[in-house]
Amino acid sequence: MKRIVLLTIALMIGVATYAQVVSTSFENWTGNLPDGWMGNKTSIEADSVIQVTTGAYDGSYAVELVNTESSHKRFTTQPVTVTGGQDYEISFWVKGQGDIRTALFDTTWGAYNNYITVNATEWTHYTQIVSAAANSDSAEFIFSVRNTVGPNHLQLDSVTISVANLTIDTVSIHDIQYTTDASGDSPYLGQIIYTGGIVTAAGNGSYFIQSGSGAWNGIYVYDNTNTPAVGDSIIIKCTVDEYYNLTELKSITSFQVVSSGNALPTPVVLATTDVNDEAYEGVLVRVENAECTQAPNNYGEWIVNDGSGDAMVKNMYTTYNATVGQHYNITGPVYFSYGNYKILPRDTDDVEVVTATEELDMVNNIKLYPVPVTSYLNIEADAIISTVEVYSMNGQLAGRYTVNAKNGTLYGLQSGSYIVRINTAKGSVEKKITVK
Repeated sequence: MKRIVLLTIALMIGVATYAQVVSTSFENWTGNLPDGWMGNKTSIEADSVIQVTTGAYDGSYAVELVNTESSHKRFTTQPVTVTGGQDYEISFWVKGQGDIRTALFDTTWGAYNNYITVNATEWTHYTQIVSAAANSDSAEFIFSVRNTVGPNHLQLDSVTISVANLTIDTVSIHDIQYTTDASGDSPYLGQIIYTGGIVTAAGNGSYFIQSGSGAWNGIYVYDNTNTPAVGDSIIIKCTVDEYYNLTELKSITSFQVVSSGNALPTPVVLATTDVNDEAYEGVLVRVENAECTQAPNNYGEWIVNDGSGDAMVKNMYTTYNATVGQHYNITGPVYFSYGNYKILPRDTDDVEVVTATEELDMVNNIKLYPVPVTSYLNIEADAIISTVEVYSMNGQLAGRYTVNAKNGTLYGLQSGSYIVRINTAKGSVEKKITVK
């Protein structure tokens, strides 16, 4: 069951009413050019705008746009009236091969949407949103094309541009991410929504946001316009997308910093094998006492394993030259690319070298060693340890030991990963261990 979570803006159910600004199936032509197009901001040559007379999506004609160059050319409407602050939805059908995107010129050049790469023999429907910066009676809506390939290049038909009084869903990150679909695709794929959270990592034209700690609560944002800082609480209006199986937010049309300097969500402590789980994509996680089994490759990717299975680490925000055989505690958000989930340390502080004796808790001053554990485990504390409980990673009790001293040794431990709970007069401390 999905749930909508209010941010600091009101929840609004997705209902919209549309008023059309432009609607054409390219049925009317004067000479060799379509009526209503080839505005003042057009840069594509007239002989590269061709009437399509067979196989149109709607009616008898479509338009073919030819630009084989890698730099874009504009195909624009005749001047129309737009209202400042208003969103406009551009709906169109396209086929052929090449890149196409949309934009709006009102009194200034608006931001271009991301390119859609088309390689299809069948008509495919797309929509993109543009926003007017100011009132204008001479605005032009833009189709930008590049890299077209014959014989059909890019064919365009049934273009509708509407002004919409949109009331857009405010959706929690959890509900954007949570899915039972085997593909991992978001149930909000392709939708424009509002969402928000705390920035947990930022840089390289992107950032991660998270709302609360735990599975499904983090997400990657592709945004090369805004540059939030870690700890910022933000609200964004965006489009939900799947980029090679990475759920991401893109096409940010509204960005608001609510507050700065906020505490970050607590990283989820995972066994290394559990990093490879859709539920933790985008989430701030931590693995502990994980041995480096493969040094960084040419892409800055390295492998760690705490005994439960491999996890990949990637040097995207920082560079760390991990050493094979060394054990590390690693913190960072989980990213997905080229078929692998990857922890992204944000700086060198996110990679901690594990020493032979690891301090667990400053109040009890509890230490476990050796690290990694072999067939025995030494435990020390500055308070009397009453009992020690050992649990498997699925929560089953594997052993319970009575100590009644400030130190003790557990023998006969089998290989694997466990949670150790040390109970003292000052309280209880839990820690994951890996037995070799």
